[in-house]
Amino acid sequence: MPGHVLVPIDGSDHAFAGLEYCFRSFPDATITALYVIDPTRDDEATAGSTDTSLERAEAHGERVLDRATDRAADRDVDLRTSLRTGTPHTEILEVAATDVDHVVVGSHGQSPITRPFLGRVSEAVVRRSPVSTTIVPETTAELDERELPGEILVALDGSEQSTAALEFALEAYPTASFTAFHALSLPFDRPREDVEGTYLEALLDDRERRAERIFESARAVADDRGMTLETATGNDSPARAIVDRASNGSDQIVMGSHGRSLPARLITGSVAERVARRSPRTVTLVRDAPASD
Repeated sequence: MPGHVLVPIDGSDHAFAGLEYCFRSFPDATITALYVIDPTRDDEATAGSTDTSLERAEAHGERVLDRATDRAADRDVDLRTSLRTGTPHTEILEVAATDVDHVVVGSHGQSPITRPFLGRVSEAVVRRSPVSTTIVPETTAELDERELPGEILVALDGSEQSTAALEFALEAYPTASFTAFHALSLPFDRPREDVEGTYLEALLDDRERRAERIFESARAVADDRGMTLETATGNDSPARAIVDRASNGSDQIVMGSHGRSLPARLITGSVAERVARRSPRTVTLVRDAPASD
C-alpha cells in the first residue's frame, strides 16, 4: 500500500475528487495536497506579473489548500499541504521525485481539454511520473455514488509489469473484489461456432491457452496472499477491451504502465495511455513491483 501519496489540486471539482479518492482508498497513508501557482497564467487569480497579482495568486492557493484541509478534517485525516510557484507539471514531478511513492490526479482540472482526453497537466504528470499514478476522471458526486475500492479490474498481458500491477492491487486494496482480465486481441468478431474447422479456430485456441497460462500465474499470486481472483477475457484489442469491460461493472482499473510492448517509462501511444484517456473509471498505472518488507 502506498506510504506517501501526493495529490495535486487546483481548486476544481475533479482535483478534489482525486483527494476524496485518496482519503477513501489510502486511509493509512501520509497525504500531501500540492497547489502550484503558475505565474504565466492570465486569469483573475494570477493575472499580470506584479507583486500584487502574485500575492493574490498565493492567497488563492492558500484558500484552496484550506478547503482541502477542511475536507480532510471532516474525514479525520491529517493532511499535509504545500504551496509552490512554477510550471505546474514540473513542480509536481519534482515533489513526486522526493519521498512520494504514489500520485493521485484528477483527470481534467482547470484545463481546456475535456473527455476523452486527460487534462494537459495531468497528462504530463502521468507520462513522466517516477512513481505509480492514479487518474481519477469522476467528479466528487460520482465518487460518492459508489463504493471504494469496490470491484477492481486488473489488466494482465503476461508481462512483469502487469504482474506488478496485480501485486499492487492485492496489497493496496485488501477489501476489494478482483477480476483478472486478458484481451485476446482477435482479428475477427465471430462466435466460436462460426470459426470451427477453420484456421481461425486454431488461432482462437492458441489465444485462449495463453490467457489460461496468464490466469494460472495470477491465481498463484492471489493464492499466496489468501485472496480470491475471478478471471475474464475480451475478444477486442487491449485498450478497447479493458475500457469496455470496466465500463460494465468495474469500479476501477489497475494495470502496468507499459506492459509487454514498451520497455521505456514513457507511455505515449501505449495501451496504458489509451486506457487512461478513455476510461470513465479510475485508472491506476503501476510502475514497479511493490517493495518487499
